[in-house]
Amino acid sequence: MAALLDEAHLCHLRELRARPATIDDEGLRLGDTYVMFFAESGLMAEHAAALIGGRCGADVLEVGLGLGVFAQQLAPLAPASYTAVEPHPAVVNLVAPRVRTDLPCPVTIVVEPWQALDLESESVDAIMYDTWPPDGYADADFTSFVEQVAVPALRPAGRFSFFHSGSRMSEARARVLDEHFPGWSATSVTIPSNRLPTGWTKPTGDFLVPCAQKGVR
Repeated sequence: MAALLDEAHLCHLRELRARPATIDDEGLRLGDTYVMFFAESGLMAEHAAALIGGRCGADVLEVGLGLGVFAQQLAPLAPASYTAVEPHPAVVNLVAPRVRTDLPCPVTIVVEPWQALDLESESVDAIMYDTWPPDGYADADFTSFVEQVAVPALRPAGRFSFFHSGSRMSEARARVLDEHFPGWSATSVTIPSNRLPTGWTKPTGDFLVPCAQKGVR
């Protein structure tokens, strides 16, 4: 069942949607802030491979369309369908046409926050989670998403991954993964410093690619 947004999330959503979306040679900006870069294509390829590598015909959900780099990396892996959840209409207008062209499968874009999702139980094979939550809500939103969306919506043996900057998994997120998945791993990926764009906004070029798998009954 879709969740109601509290005032902190409603204010954050209004603020994000008020920011103009632009794409340049380096990546996607909302207002003056870069939120995703083309330099992350290799990182997103690792996420795509972890989620559906060797699994042709997967139904994939991405939470946070962003620049569409993750979606593009899915193309050679032959997904059966792709659904993106992106609450910023201007981002969708800029990115969705390219994603629809690049992916050889049906594409659905939901122009709402993820809390508005009402997915059927066990309806997807893979989920990629990459959002911009209100300040102070990152771990709480992550926990709610895993409990309310990821675990119910994933089919048995379905896989879950999420954007993770830095080389160590936080204790809070590790606890959530341990509680809700029978097994998970995290692979280290580094974007070389000479490939980082001048507008780079992430704290590091080091990342983890987590992959958690739902149990099989």
